[in-house]
Amino acid sequence: MTRWSWVWIPVAFFVMCAGWALTSPVGSAPDDDYHLTSIWCAQGVRAGVCEESPTDPMARLVPRNVVQASDCYRFDGSVSAGCTVSVRDDATLVETTRVNETVHLYPKGYYLTMSAFVGPDVEHSVLMMRLFNAAIAALLLAALLRLVPPGLAAAAVGAIAVTFIPLGVATVASTNPSAWTIIGIGTYWAFAVAFLRHRNWRDRRGLLLAACTVVAAVLAMSSRVDANSYVLIATVLALTVSGWKRALRTPGRLALLAALSIAAVITYLTVAPSAVGGEAFAETHAGAGLLLTNLAYLPVLFQGIVGGTQLGWNDTLMPPLIPVVGVIVLGALLYRGLQQPTRRILVTSGIAALALVAVPITFLQMQHLGVGEVVQPRYLLPLLTLLIGVVSLGPRLAFGLNLPRVPQVLIATALSVSAILAFWANAHRYFAGSGFGLFDPKVSPEWLSSTGLPLWLIAIGTATASIAYVMGVFVVVLPAASRSTSEWRTPR
Repeated sequence: MTRWSWVWIPVAFFVMCAGWALTSPVGSAPDDDYHLTSIWCAQGVRAGVCEESPTDPMARLVPRNVVQASDCYRFDGSVSAGCTVSVRDDATLVETTRVNETVHLYPKGYYLTMSAFVGPDVEHSVLMMRLFNAAIAALLLAALLRLVPPGLAAAAVGAIAVTFIPLGVATVASTNPSAWTIIGIGTYWAFAVAFLRHRNWRDRRGLLLAACTVVAAVLAMSSRVDANSYVLIATVLALTVSGWKRALRTPGRLALLAALSIAAVITYLTVAPSAVGGEAFAETHAGAGLLLTNLAYLPVLFQGIVGGTQLGWNDTLMPPLIPVVGVIVLGALLYRGLQQPTRRILVTSGIAALALVAVPITFLQMQHLGVGEVVQPRYLLPLLTLLIGVVSLGPRLAFGLNLPRVPQVLIATALSVSAILAFWANAHRYFAGSGFGLFDPKVSPEWLSSTGLPLWLIAIGTATASIAYVMGVFVVVLPAASRSTSEWRTPR
């Protein structure tokens, strides 16, 4: 690993996410009418920002350019974001019941933090929120590459690179609370393993690892209710990778993970589920027939993570090349990781795979639902990241997965193309609409970022950053980790 890769790779990731943030209009993330109003009302009643409804105690009055920002284009990919001009500067207060302050479907932490960026300019406020999310992710990536032993760092950042394109990047560069879920879970397990295995947790590196472990877990727990169950799963994986006997000999470290797990359980039990309540959605018989059907169709959700689903409000179609590349790369890493597995890798991979299947299937069966209803690919993205992460650990924990040079370059090239193509498909949808060809040179943009930056400059910057980020992970980090001679430190 080069000396400064822990700096330039996270910077490239941030710039890549910034390109997505700049080319997506306000309200473009799924359910943003709920999430944006919840952000605006997170600090309670404020004049001109969030006011009580005179007729409905469960409703709030929020500026129209927040509540209805996406009304003119969502669900219809042929309509560009140019239609938002009519509502962009309309701060008239309108009534809405889709606000977390009254229905309490999500934890408050994410909304309260984002509310610090609320200002009179809605577009500027939303952009700052998106860039803040991207900055958090970049800083945690930098900490992984700087603090965590090379083999473990390579497994974690490699899993993030593979599973975040394109859905994860689109989510991180948005105002959807799932951004914190995928950022938090994707890094928490690796920080926890490194913390458990570090020689002396009281030295500077040990304290930094403890801090990063807490930050990653808190990000996840304060974003979505289901993320709290993912924290428990990630904790079990971390303890299994590190070794339960070793963890039991270090009660101080174990106490930290136990405290985070207890906090996750309390949050899960005290906040209403973010999807549905306790009653079944439909009259479908939740028997063996539904179970087998859901198992047969479950891969649709996994494929959706790597580009097989439409982004935004299910209105931004990804080119078929993207999911094909994503599925092939996932299969390649799973095959390589399980080619010569240790017993520990088999156990952790089994736990992660079981969670990836059992979590959605259990929910769907309990609610009498089929695949495609309620459960979205982005909900399962953190679990897929965990699976790829633990599978990508080398036979010895001091080393990363030894992926041959040619597959490294091929994977990096394919993922770079996918990342650029996904960005362009998303940007094209908003500035021109799907009625025009993806590479039609005659297209005249109907909407551009409010920053005033020309589209060509954003596109070049995002493409360059995407290549640098993906190539850095697979051509620099993975090879260095596979030949690392560093040893894991034994805890005191």
